[in-house]
Amino acid sequence: MNSSIAIPRSEPIPTREVTEPPLTLAIHDDGRLWASRAGRSLPVRIRRCFPWSAPDRYLSLHAEDNQEFALIADPSTLDAPSRRVLQQALTEASFVFRIHKVHAVEEDFELRCFHVETAQGPRAFQTALDAWPRETPEGGLLIEDVAGDVFRIEEPDALDERSRELVWELLD
Repeated sequence: MNSSIAIPRSEPIPTREVTEPPLTLAIHDDGRLWASRAGRSLPVRIRRCFPWSAPDRYLSLHAEDNQEFALIADPSTLDAPSRRVLQQALTEASFVFRIHKVHAVEEDFELRCFHVETAQGPRAFQTALDAWPRETPEGGLLIEDVAGDVFRIEEPDALDERSRELVWELLD
């Protein structure tokens, strides 16, 4: 008695590659980064996605309503003018935040969490526990977070008393 089961041969499932309309980037007269795709154009902000080991890949473009408009997995897929605009926008997006006040510095599982007030508004960021503020030749301090953003305290002595205490604890 043969108890084999016949398995029907199936044809390969046809696949259709989904291609999105081309994405173009430009800096408009208002100085903002604009993204255009399929006849729709709007101002966007760049957000780097994981992995942080590939900071120039996997870039999310978010509209003002904080919704993702486009994801750039590989900038080489953009046309040359858009790649240049993207590089310029990335450079500008990684500018230095200037800290005016330090609200809190807490340690949490191998990270140091900062809550600060900057010229651009309130910010929270993290550093590795073994990453310490670096003094600048002018007497300021630089703090680099785990995402590669740089925070600067231009005049540590000009901070309010509580901020100075929190900062000096990191330097002693």
